[in-house]
Amino acid sequence: MGVENIRLGKPLRVLIAENHADLSETLAQIIDSEPDMHCVGQVASAAAVLPAVQGSGANVLVLDLGLQGGSGFELIEGLTSRVPQLRIVVFSGLSNDVLAREILHRGAAAFVTKGCDPSVLLGELRRSSVTG
Repeated sequence: MGVENIRLGKPLRVLIAENHADLSETLAQIIDSEPDMHCVGQVASAAAVLPAVQGSGANVLVLDLGLQGGSGFELIEGLTSRVPQLRIVVFSGLSNDVLAREILHRGAAAFVTKGCDPSVLLGELRRSSVTG
């Protein structure tokens, strides 16, 4: 997928929704270091996600379930109904099979646990954009 994006001249546009500023900034730097990706913004609250998605033209969202001001599950459902072309990759410190299945059932494209190697997240961002 990364090569396909470069060939088409359209980098993957990634928005980060993470309430820990240091982690959000690190993710943005990792994403921006990839030739086929561009971080188009960072938000720290559930209320800021939809306006940021709409204003940035993001096609993939990295979503922390622990955002202040809203349920991660409700946010996933709301975004998938309002912005169906958006692919959501949940990036969470919580990890279990039941949670992952529920997240995917509600419309997320992928689930990645915090603490994983960055290449895992980058791979899921690319994969999620292919499946959309």
